[in-house]
Amino acid sequence: MSAEPNLAPSRWLPARLATALLLVLLTACERKHPKQPPTVPRPAIPGAPARKPGPTTPSYFRVELKSPKDLLDLQENMGPERMEEVLKLNRVDLAHARKGSTLLVPAAGVAWLDLSPFPATWAETADQPKFLVVSLRLQAWAAYEQGHLLRWGPASTGKKKSPTPIGLYHTNWCQKARTSTFNDEWELKWYVNLHNSAGISFHQYELPGYPDSHACVRLAPDDAEWLYRWCASWKLSQDERTILSEGTPVVVFGEYGWGKTKPWREADVAPEAARLRGEELDEALRILQEEVSPEVEVEPED
Repeated sequence: MSAEPNLAPSRWLPARLATALLLVLLTACERKHPKQPPTVPRPAIPGAPARKPGPTTPSYFRVELKSPKDLLDLQENMGPERMEEVLKLNRVDLAHARKGSTLLVPAAGVAWLDLSPFPATWAETADQPKFLVVSLRLQAWAAYEQGHLLRWGPASTGKKKSPTPIGLYHTNWCQKARTSTFNDEWELKWYVNLHNSAGISFHQYELPGYPDSHACVRLAPDDAEWLYRWCASWKLSQDERTILSEGTPVVVFGEYGWGKTKPWREADVAPEAARLRGEELDEALRILQEEVSPEVEVEPED
C-alpha cells in the first residue's frame, strides 16, 4: 500500500496560504466590481433611453415642463443646437414652449434628417432640380434636389378661417423683409412669395405648434433664411407682364386634423402616423404632375 507523500509543513504551508489569499482577493474584487454588460452611451438628459438601432427608428422620451426652471434645465442639458431641434420637432418656438406643456425629445445621436417625416429619397421627383413640399397634416416643409431630401423643418400654415389652399405654387420673388398688408405692425422677414395676387408666401414668424397664419407658411428663422437663399425666383419679360420662367415648384397638400391628436407629438408611440403616408406622396405627385392650381379665396399677407 502506497503512502501519502510526507511533505513538511514548511514546504506546503506558504503555497496553501498564497492560494487562499488569491481566492479572497478575487472574491472581494468580484463583489466590488461585478461583471456588467457593455455600457451604452446615454443621452444628455438623465434617465432618457438610448437610441434604437437603425436611422429610421429613432427613440424618444418626454419632458414635462412643470415650471420655467424645467425649460431652463432642458436648454442647459441640450445645448443651443440640439434644443433648437427639439423645438422644431415639436413645431414650436421657444416663446411657445410654456409651463404645462410636454416636449418630445429625440435620443442623443439622432441626426436631424433621420427625424424627417418626409422620405430621404423620392425617386418620382428626381427630374426636379429643386422641389418644395408643405404637408398641412404634419405642419412641416421639405426641400428636395433631384429626388434627395436636402432640408426639412416645422411650419405653421393657415388657420381654420384662412387655410393655406392646397395646390401647385412657385417661388415668385423674394424680399429680405416686408411689412404685412394685413397689419402694418407685422414685419415678415425672409419673404418668398408664392401667390402674387393673394400675398401667400413663406416667411419667418412665430411657431405656436398649430396652423395660425392668414394662409402664409410660417417658418423658423434659420429655415426661412436658408430657403430665401436656396430657392429660384421667376424671370419676367422686360415689361414685367409675362413670366418667362417659373421659380421653384412648391406643392401644398394634405389636410390638417382639427381637434385631433397632433401626429408629430406621437412619434414615440405611433411613428407611422408621424410620417407621410404613401397616399399623401401620391397626392403631392398628382398636384405636381397635373399642375393643379390652388383655389385661392384669401387676400391677406399673414
